[in-house]
Amino acid sequence: MARRRNEKPTEQPPAIDIVSRIQRIESELSPSERRVAAMVSRDYEAATRMTIADLSHKAKVSQPTVTRFCRSLGCTSFADFKIKLATTLTVAAAYLKSDRVFDDDVGQLAQTIMMRAATAVRECLDQLDTQVIGEAIDALSECRRVDLYGQGGGSAAMVEDAKLRLFRLGLPVCAYIDGHQQRMSAATLRPGDAVFAISNSGRSKPVVEAVEIARSFGARTIAMTRPGTPLAKAADIVIAITIAEGDNVLVPTPSRYAHLAVIDTIAAGVAAKLGTKGREALRRVRYTLARIGVAIPTPVTDPTPLMKDFETQE
Repeated sequence: MARRRNEKPTEQPPAIDIVSRIQRIESELSPSERRVAAMVSRDYEAATRMTIADLSHKAKVSQPTVTRFCRSLGCTSFADFKIKLATTLTVAAAYLKSDRVFDDDVGQLAQTIMMRAATAVRECLDQLDTQVIGEAIDALSECRRVDLYGQGGGSAAMVEDAKLRLFRLGLPVCAYIDGHQQRMSAATLRPGDAVFAISNSGRSKPVVEAVEIARSFGARTIAMTRPGTPLAKAADIVIAITIAEGDNVLVPTPSRYAHLAVIDTIAAGVAAKLGTKGREALRRVRYTLARIGVAIPTPVTDPTPLMKDFETQE
């Protein structure tokens, strides 16, 4: 659970999405509990209609095992589990499956990748500490300068995306993916500045050291990483996210989708905090893009009148 550094852990909030909870803790379950999880996952709707005897029989486990499975999910009983599962299906059924059926390999691959992305975002929402997100939004909207740190293929891409989201709001933002430059930039920070570090592993030594350096000079430090990692321990504000990684090295890691969703959430929150300042910066950006013919119309800002004389894109 995400929390501010040095605060005592608080009780985990109830699961928003019991389906994503099953997927997230599956690796932590006992072999017999995994059989229950597999049976439930085959048909979620059917599971809401089963008795505990039905489910234990189909999963070939004892009824106490089913009860332990429910408690592992944070449910008080099998009845409580069924209620939460039914609630999830009612609220999020459209996101748990697609009505389209693919009979080709590419279609099945696309379905696998895109449903993994949707699942990762749901898992992230399930464990998100909104108070911590609010603290990160406040820190970024009130700072004089923002430095972004990340290393490796995934985190480097995330900090570049965060830079694109934030500089359009008029904030002075720099993104660093080189370890030496991260340390050097951190040494130039001071009170009133902020650092936003992103690392799925939380163990990138240059990133951790840069955050420690920035914090020593009085900058506010924000980290999006797994809980209990060196990076989480180094930062003031910790957005702790744990997304289970798959064993297929040929497909993208699902954590990147969760990180993107959090970045967009923070950027939208900062924009709202900045108010007129942020809105004016965004207006200028859209006007500039409209002038060269590349802005996409939206319901409230249609640049078509400006685009009519521009047929090509730069």
